[in-house]
Amino acid sequence: MTTDKQKKEAIETCLREGFVPYRSEHRGKGSAVLEATRRLKLNKNALTDWVRAQDSLANRGEKNFLPNWSLYVAPGDKQLPTRREVHDSAYWRTRFNAAEKELALIEKLLEEVGGIRSLDIPQPEWLLKASTSSRARSVMSMLFTDLHMGEVVDPDEILGLNAFNPHIAEQRAKKFFQAACEIGPRWASDTKLEGLLLNLGGDLVSGDIHEELRITNALTSHEQVRLVVKILVAGIKLLLKVYRRIHVTSVPGNHARTTFKPTAKLYSKLSYDTLIAQMVADAFAGDPRVTFQITVATDAVIPVLGRTAFLTHGDKMGTGGGQGFAGPMLPIVRGTKKVEAQQARAGRRPDIIMHGHYHHSGNPGNVFSNGAFPGYSEYGNGLRAALEPPQQWLFLIHETWGVRERCEIKLETPAAFPRLTSAMPKEMAA
Repeated sequence: MTTDKQKKEAIETCLREGFVPYRSEHRGKGSAVLEATRRLKLNKNALTDWVRAQDSLANRGEKNFLPNWSLYVAPGDKQLPTRREVHDSAYWRTRFNAAEKELALIEKLLEEVGGIRSLDIPQPEWLLKASTSSRARSVMSMLFTDLHMGEVVDPDEILGLNAFNPHIAEQRAKKFFQAACEIGPRWASDTKLEGLLLNLGGDLVSGDIHEELRITNALTSHEQVRLVVKILVAGIKLLLKVYRRIHVTSVPGNHARTTFKPTAKLYSKLSYDTLIAQMVADAFAGDPRVTFQITVATDAVIPVLGRTAFLTHGDKMGTGGGQGFAGPMLPIVRGTKKVEAQQARAGRRPDIIMHGHYHHSGNPGNVFSNGAFPGYSEYGNGLRAALEPPQQWLFLIHETWGVRERCEIKLETPAAFPRLTSAMPKEMAA
């Protein structure tokens, strides 16, 4: 449907090109109104009637979208611009608008650095507004990290303990979305369920940051991106059948970087994870039920129901890998304590911290450490790591009680993980 703004802009474009106003006595290239009608592919008198309606609104002192008829200059009064001049003016007008936006952003950042203004965290109203219901509000939250689309785990290399490829990744993601649709409404049955938070915590693609990944990945990075976008769009459409509103938050992971080595600057802007989130946002651009918070930082702060949630991938928490028999849990606790202290100094101590990266599921205190879609892999097998199934966190945030229900959603049934005694390498079987 053509908006009033589009109609006005179309007529004004024709006026600039020398078409006469619809009420002008000039004779030249023809009526700007009729030409705009043709370009917009509208009915013959659609714009004529619309202009008259705008005239009536103007006469009554009401808001209208009347075109600026003064943009037309009669032949002989002024030399019309050439095609090259029109093109160049449009180019420099675009550059000017972009420079203005960039300048405004720089001024805002300077104010934030100087303490003049606090950081703005754009949020949909339904996450923040006061309750008008007698029932307490709640929001369902999915922590979706470490999909590693494109990666292949060969079961023969780990004695049949697991397998993973793009098809399995798609099936496991589908199972996670289905679980959120089935479990969430039951958990929130005694509350007013406002919507769902879909937290994209990075490493959605396997990427090609390591030589062995470039060799063994089933898909190129670009193919991985396209398939992940398809999966997320389908998943959000499935969620919309159950949840009336969805807020998607995205942070970048290390596997999705497009640089050979990690960078301090432009980390998010050079990430496939950010590209994926932007492409999914484009797919829902016309749907007000789905909102997006795509950070240009490595972290995201999410105010929800009077609390503060903090999302990061986990590779930049200031700690390394696992430690002996304790595995990665000690570095996770130490890293999240550093995050908590840093954010507290900024005046926004997080009530919930969410991350992935370690492929280890845990819930120490207010922290949700996520598992991974691939599950047990050759890398974990080389470390003699614990055999953890592929799983992702699903939890309910209650207005009064905070995180009330929580569950590690198992993305494979136990039967999908054969015991060591039943696994036999192909060369032995032959």
